[in-house]
Amino acid sequence: MTVTGNEGLEGATRSRSRLAIAGVLVLLAANVVVPLLWGDVYPFTSAPMFRDTPTKFCNYHVYSPTNEELPLANWQLQRIYDGNPVGYGVGVRPPAVIEQELGGVHEEGAVRKHIEQQFQRPENAQFDHVEVVQEVIGPTDNQHVGIVSTQRWTVSRPGN
Repeated sequence: MTVTGNEGLEGATRSRSRLAIAGVLVLLAANVVVPLLWGDVYPFTSAPMFRDTPTKFCNYHVYSPTNEELPLANWQLQRIYDGNPVGYGVGVRPPAVIEQELGGVHEEGAVRKHIEQQFQRPENAQFDHVEVVQEVIGPTDNQHVGIVSTQRWTVSRPGN
């Protein structure tokens, strides 16, 4: 019986193929097991984006006494929602904005209290009062999303 040189090569190729398949199976299994046991560990994730399924959120606008629209970041009213649950896996602490989680609609008292605290910031020191507009965004019918209500409040600096 004669042995050709290809039989040894075929065995090595088969061995590498099995090793590659085993590696892929281990990686797939790790994608399931690691997030369940330890949460987000790069490069494995539990993919939490949008699992909180918000149904409402708010847009805010702030106007000066001269009716100039002011930057939301100065009043910490900007939306920071990135699709993940708050504080999940980003490694960066978001600013203390009023709407940490998408889906909540703050009552007038909470908005007033938040704005009154923002008057202490240096960039807001020149204002005695501001007008705050809260637009609540949500389903308008089974097919559409839009503004479902609008609230306007004049908030004065505490002590004025």
